[in-house]
Amino acid sequence: MQDKNIQNATEVISRLKEVLKIRKDIQLAEFLNVRPNTISTWKKRNTLDYDALIRICDLYELDLNEILLGKNRLSGLSSETPLLKREVLFQYAAGTDRGALMEGTTRYNFPFISTEQSMAFQVVGNNMYPVIEENTFVICEKTFLYDVRESWLVVVVSKQKGMFVNKVAGNPGHMGELVLTNENKRYNDIRLLFTEIDEIWRIIGVLSYDIKTEELKVSDATPSQQILADVK
Repeated sequence: MQDKNIQNATEVISRLKEVLKIRKDIQLAEFLNVRPNTISTWKKRNTLDYDALIRICDLYELDLNEILLGKNRLSGLSSETPLLKREVLFQYAAGTDRGALMEGTTRYNFPFISTEQSMAFQVVGNNMYPVIEENTFVICEKTFLYDVRESWLVVVVSKQKGMFVNKVAGNPGHMGELVLTNENKRYNDIRLLFTEIDEIWRIIGVLSYDIKTEELKVSDATPSQQILADVK
């Protein structure tokens, strides 16, 4: 059933694509199980199929108020990059009271960050050594599943499986899954279905962290440039 939407249909569609981590209308049409040209029709007529929206929000556990009304708990926060230390990574991945978590998070203004959505995650483990060392912070920009490319260095957040700092292997999206590999060959590859992935962040830089002084230091330019070269 299609009804006149009191909100802007284009904005609702844009928010839905953002939370589903997709960019193209045809991909959204596949998610909603509607014809490829249906999305463009909704935009032109400013209409929406609320039954389809409710089904997709229920299936992927999305906040319907956020999709329809744009009421995002994180809106209004500073545009500076939040730094998530290892102590709060589990809470962030689980999505537990994330609004309160982000409000109390330390933020930095990195001059080399030009993306709208950025995040710094502290690395737990040495599976990516020597490219990324344990306790460093990886500086990331928000990306979409369908944009991910082989050899990208990424942070993947899954409410079901946890948080992963890895390199993308193989053909991303093949059989609806993402294969993650490690620099340290003692660790096995990780396979995640697209439906198990809640967020994906592309690593664009690395910061060292002095545990004794709790100071952040920009790593030598060479490692950061190498990471950027590897992921392009």
